[in-house]
Formats: sequence, C-alpha cells, structure tokens
Amino acid sequence: MKVSIVLPVYNNEKTLRECLNGIRSQTYKDYEIMAIDGGSTDNTLKIAKEFKCKILKNPFRIEERARVQGIKESKGEILCFIDADNFILDKDWIKKMLEPFKDKEIVGSDTISYTFRKEDGLVTKYCSLIGGDDPIAIYLGLYDRYNYFKNDWTDFPYTVLEKNETYTKVQLDPKKIPAMGSNGFLYRKKDLIKINYEPFIHTDIIYKLVNSGHDKFAKVNTSLVHYLFGVRDFFKKKTRRLKRRNNNEVKIEYSDYGLSKFKIFLKLLRILLILPVFYDTFKGFIKKPTLAWIFHPIATYGTLVLYIYYNLIRIIK
Repeated sequence: MKVSIVLPVYNNEKTLRECLNGIRSQTYKDYEIMAIDGGSTDNTLKIAKEFKCKILKNPFRIEERARVQGIKESKGEILCFIDADNFILDKDWIKKMLEPFKDKEIVGSDTISYTFRKEDGLVTKYCSLIGGDDPIAIYLGLYDRYNYFKNDWTDFPYTVLEKNETYTKVQLDPKKIPAMGSNGFLYRKKDLIKINYEPFIHTDIIYKLVNSGHDKFAKVNTSLVHYLFGVRDFFKKKTRRLKRRNNNEVKIEYSDYGLSKFKIFLKLLRILLILPVFYDTFKGFIKKPTLAWIFHPIATYGTLVLYIYYNLIRIIK
C-alpha cells in the first residue's frame, strides 16, 4: 500500500529536519511526503527540498486546510497526517501503523500513546504523560492518547473488538466521538473521500466517518513525540487556538463532542475544587515517576484562565 504523508508546514525550520529524519529512516519505503507550505519565510522549504518532499502551496496558511489540499493531491491508498513537531522514533512505525488496514473494516489507525526522550523538555514530557497538549480538554475527556492518571486513551465509550500484539481494534459510539484524527493518524483514502471533508480537516472528521458507517479504528502499540519548546510555547499555542476559534478561522461542526452543559459544568467544578488536580498529579507521578508532573497544576489553571478570558471576549462580541 502506498502512503501519502500530508505535512502542513509554516516556518518550522526548528523542528522540520528532525520530523523528516524520522520519516526517512522508516524501513517501509512506499510513501510520498507532501510538504504543504503556508508561506514560510525561514529555511522550511530549503529543508523540505533537501528531504525530497513534494512541495505544495497553502494559500490559507491554516493547517486544517492544508490537509484538504493534501488529500486532493495525494497518490496513496493510505493518508497519514503528520505535523512538523511530530517526531517518529520507531523505524518500523509506518509498517506497524499499516498492519490494521489488512482488516477491511478498519478505516483509520492511531498510536496508543505519545512518548518522550530523556533530553526532551518538561512540557514535551508533560504532554506525553497526559495524552495531549490541553489539560482542560483532558478533563473534559477530549484526548486520544494514553493518560497516566486516567489509565486509558479516552473517557468516551468504545468497544474492544479484537486485541493482538500489534494493535487493538475498537468500535466507537456514534453519539460520543473522541477528539482524534491528527498527529500521526492514518486513514483509508477511499473511505475518507466519500464524506464531506471540506473546507477543514479537523477532529470532527472522525464524527463524520463514524456516522457514515465507518466506526472501526485501530489503536496501535507504538507512539511518537509531540514536541513543544517550553512553557511559553505551551501557552502561546493555547492562546493562538482560542483566538482562531473566536475569529471563526476554523469551524468545527461537532464542537460539543456529545457533552451536555451540565457535564461540562461538573467537570470544570472538579478542577475548581483544586484538590482533585493535585491528586491527579500525585497519581500520575506514582504511575510514571518524572518531575514533569509538577507542571500539571500550572498548566491546568493557566489554561483555565485563558479559556475564561477568551470565552468572555466571545460572549461580549
């Protein structure tokens, strides 16, 4: 099976080389890399050309639109969405991620977890431990990689249909879909192009797939690094994401993820009680001892303040 790797880029010279090194070191070789550029002014394109990527222009700069462009230009049977801050350490990663597609019912495959290296910074390690880069979303259940204090990869219901050494085949509930679909996610192209995926490829694409009858996915026993530079970068990313939502740059159809306002209130109340957050920090540390856990209360309450501030701005507008 030929794989088309869709890689949105925009001024990613600091991480792109390592991202592409991980791809080019794969034992599986039947793939193309499509670097979809949003107008980079640094050495991003120079690095992409060095690694012999197919370069496309993304006039909108938004990565969710770049993925749409990648689908249209792709030649592979399988689509792989990778971001420039994703590093693959396992040389058999593509091979393992493709294994589930031998099962014709499976429409997509995803890594079971994030990982980190000894030399990675506190924030990269922390996000790997909680299974995402947004602790408020984690508490709402909107995560798709293994979380150490919750001991699962999502809070949302799923049925295990089959489990082997390579992957777990799961069936998702059409009413409550996990926030999955990017950062190293593979799709069967023929199934994806049957649904309305324009103008954005976001996590609600999984909702559309499941509700069109494609509800079986694989969680593969491998991982990748989701790299973040530090605390400042962490909060800048949250701020940028909230601003984009307020400006309607990316519209998500399935924005509530099946959560009622009452359930959201209860989950936020748990955070405001403070002790549960510190209990989760301690629980996570016991499960996976690392000093990166000290960032959990800071990340949680810092992100909560940003959510409150930008939601108030949206209400006022």
